[in-house]
Amino acid sequence: MTGALGLHLVQHLDLVDSPRRSVLVRLDVDARLRDVGEAAGDDAVVALVAGHEAASLTVDAPLAVPDDAGRRDAEAVLAWCDVSAFPVSRRRLEQVTGGTRGIALAPALAAAGHALAEALPDQVLRQVAWERDHPLGAAPLSLADYRTAWIGVRAPVYRPKGVGRARPGGTLAAWEILRGVVDMDGWAPGAGAGTDWDAIRDAAVVDAICCAYAGLRVARGQGLLLGTAARGLVAVPADANLRDRLTAALGRMRDEGAVAI
Repeated sequence: MTGALGLHLVQHLDLVDSPRRSVLVRLDVDARLRDVGEAAGDDAVVALVAGHEAASLTVDAPLAVPDDAGRRDAEAVLAWCDVSAFPVSRRRLEQVTGGTRGIALAPALAAAGHALAEALPDQVLRQVAWERDHPLGAAPLSLADYRTAWIGVRAPVYRPKGVGRARPGGTLAAWEILRGVVDMDGWAPGAGAGTDWDAIRDAAVVDAICCAYAGLRVARGQGLLLGTAARGLVAVPADANLRDRLTAALGRMRDEGAVAI
């Protein structure tokens, strides 16, 4: 294993002057940030990914969406475990983001040879924040105690909602959480000239780092892949508490015929 790639794949079309600009980061096996690169346009994204060796590529965008309405099976299972996830359908993606870019790019990204999955940066940040007070090796809590404590943990709000509405304070808070588990190798938000794109790019780098870290966690056996490639495959960092809940919810929902993953 040579590390993990994380890709922030721009979905919203009104954020920046170059609406297809994306950010790719690489973490080595020790979770040290080795590369931060940018690409504008789909072909450039594919070329940038293909130019890096890594065991996995994890993306912060839906890569497989089988249904026109509703939500995917992975999101339904996560919801039962008090993990918020944007309910993804093709109709919703068209309405909210203006397209299904991840789905269109998935075959080319997969062809680069990395294990391909999605990640939910908010879930990654929330899990890392949780583990600051509940170390990975700790015995699981009772379900009631876990639910009560887990619901009180929230990821910082840091993503921009449009040009001129970046959230540098939230980005810094997210970076503070991540640097407890990732060696940033000198990278920190706020190092640019202070333009709107600088703040938006910082948030994109945080998203990409979350994705790469999710891939590393799964490779270390400290998480799980939830779903299938055809119906949406999500890399989920998890401690014993979350793993037990996800496993139980998935088994029950399979038995009920509520999910097909």
